[in-house]
Amino acid sequence: MNLAPVHAKPQRTVLARMRLAAQGLVPGVPIATAPTAASTPADVVATMGMMQAQDLAQACWAIGVRLPGSHLETIHAALAHGSVIRCWGARGTLMLMSPQLHAALLSVTAPRMDAAMASIRARENITEAEIGKLAAVAADRCADSGATRAELLEAFEKAGSSVTGQRGYHLIVAVSLRGVIVQGPMEPGSTTRQLFMASTQWITQNDGDPDPEVSLRLLVETYIRSHGPATAADCAWWLGMPVLAVRAALEAQAHELPSRILGGETYYYAVEHSERFGANYRGGHPVLALPGFDELILGYKDRWPTLDAAHTQAVTPGKNGIFLRTIVIAGHVVGTWKVEGRGATLHGVSNLFEEPHSATRQLEISRAIERYLKFRGIHDSA
Repeated sequence: MNLAPVHAKPQRTVLARMRLAAQGLVPGVPIATAPTAASTPADVVATMGMMQAQDLAQACWAIGVRLPGSHLETIHAALAHGSVIRCWGARGTLMLMSPQLHAALLSVTAPRMDAAMASIRARENITEAEIGKLAAVAADRCADSGATRAELLEAFEKAGSSVTGQRGYHLIVAVSLRGVIVQGPMEPGSTTRQLFMASTQWITQNDGDPDPEVSLRLLVETYIRSHGPATAADCAWWLGMPVLAVRAALEAQAHELPSRILGGETYYYAVEHSERFGANYRGGHPVLALPGFDELILGYKDRWPTLDAAHTQAVTPGKNGIFLRTIVIAGHVVGTWKVEGRGATLHGVSNLFEEPHSATRQLEISRAIERYLKFRGIHDSA
């Protein structure tokens, strides 16, 4: 179904508000096409598909901001119980995901990540034979209570592999892409490091290997339901896959994932969200303090509906892959924020692109940051 174009002037607002709702960032609106609001971290992650998580603390808040009333310990408990896992899932970076999606995702993305890392592995003299041997070593060492990074690297050394420099890191990634280990509970005494767990023990295994074509359709559907409206290029970026393959998966599901032309671009969305294109759809105006690397921004190749090009440098200073925390109002980024101080003096500080129009709006921004501080168990002293 290809609906009539929307006029150019309101299209940015339409896209921003629809994405905000699809991602579960509008109070009272469930994520994606879920029938009810998420009640656990596992609900959030399962409906979002996967969430960028190279910075674990930021990723935990990405779940928390979509799960009102939750705390950091809530997310850590989900990791400890295996209802949420972390692994290299797409684009060569770490992701939070549902364990049920693990095998399907790697069946689609692992071959491309392996190919992208081929030159690095050649330079480090990492062979397929070595990866295969260490996969068995890792599965054994990470069984039962798991292993720290140091313990896993020690096991690699005992098996005869060098882990000097960055070689150890690349070996861990290579073994992870074989699907034999994932990151689960927090290391004892740490809030930033996780234990590696054996996948066969930590994740319920399905019979047989997933069909990559079927898996790609599932991933594409999950993305559009939780991130739409979005283009085929947006989805291809999210997965790190060729746009032609993604477009074919979209076309195969045209009834469930229709498209609409906005500003000359084809945007796909869940059929359940069709009414959100209506002139009366407001989408809510929540004031949010989002983490860095949040899916509302990073989940798209073209971020213009949410992030004005004039402010890109402020959010991604130096264009070095770092995304700062953002203040978002009604789906648009209006500034950045951070936490300053130590101990009892910890407090939130916003850096807005323009002065707020009213004291009420400034109070709403302060309260949005305070929700993060409460999530972390910090009481804002400002």
